[in-house]
Formats: sequence, structure tokens, C-alpha cells
Amino acid sequence: MTRRLSKEEAAAALGRAVPIASERRVRQPRSVLQGLDPLGAVIEARLVGASLVVFLSTTCDGCRDLAGLVREGVEGFDVLGVLRVPTDGLPDDGISSFVGTKGRWILGDDAFEAFEVRAAPFFCILDATGSLGVEGVALAASHVADHCARVLAGPTPPGVLRPVAEDG
Repeated sequence: MTRRLSKEEAAAALGRAVPIASERRVRQPRSVLQGLDPLGAVIEARLVGASLVVFLSTTCDGCRDLAGLVREGVEGFDVLGVLRVPTDGLPDDGISSFVGTKGRWILGDDAFEAFEVRAAPFFCILDATGSLGVEGVALAASHVADHCARVLAGPTPPGVLRPVAEDG
């Protein structure tokens, strides 16, 4: 469950914020990932244009909801679901049940390494140029979709705050 910060809590959090140095190198992940499809065939996944990569686990309680982003897609984004290969190999009934029949999926360690992701649930959003725009722990499908909408809206100029949609 999430809650909004009070004005005092928000002011205190902003007061502790430290700006990111402008010379910070922006990480550019690879656009070609290798792995297996859910049946075990070797595949290559190419990320073209605005892309959402969702790192999931079949043992994660919230990941089933997040898998809907991959199965149903997110408007304006090439969506890729990423899972680790089960220890018993593929095909695997648990994986088949989890991924369903829709969406684009790749299994293996390559995507985790390319994006420097340690564990699920996690997401990475690439903008239209293939640059990493947003990444983080995926709290819920709506949380990730909100970040996707912000990336599609374009960069926010420094000093400008975008309004946050009210929950419910």
C-alpha cells in the first residue's frame, strides 16, 4: 500500500535531495539481447525505438500482474518480458502458464547482464533513441505504465515539476 507524503515530509525529502552531476555518463544498454523463447528455442530480441523491458520471476507475487504489461503491451512501446531460465530447463509448465500466449518474451541471463539488473521485479524504459530513460523496481503495472507515459511526453526541463496523477 502506498500513501502520499504530507507537505512537511515532501519538503524534508526535497531538502535531502542531492543533484546528479551533469557530467554523469548515461548508460546505454545493448539493443540486441540473446536468450531462449519460452519453449527453449534460441532467439535474439531487438529493441527498436521506445522500449519497455520488464524483468519478472514466476516466484514473485506481484509479477503476475506485471506480466500483463508484456502480454497486453503498452501503447507507444516495444515491450519485452524477461525471465531467468528455470533450473530444470525448458519447456517448463510454470513458465508456459506464466507467459501465456501473447507478448514477446526472452529467457536467460543476457538481458539481466545487459541492463545490470540483479533481481525481479524491475523495469527499464528506453526512449525513442534507445537511451535509458527510467529504470527501477516495478511496484505495480500502473506504476510502470505511468513512467512510460512520462517518457513518451518527453524530457522535463530542469526546475519544472510535472503533476502526479491522483490514485483512485
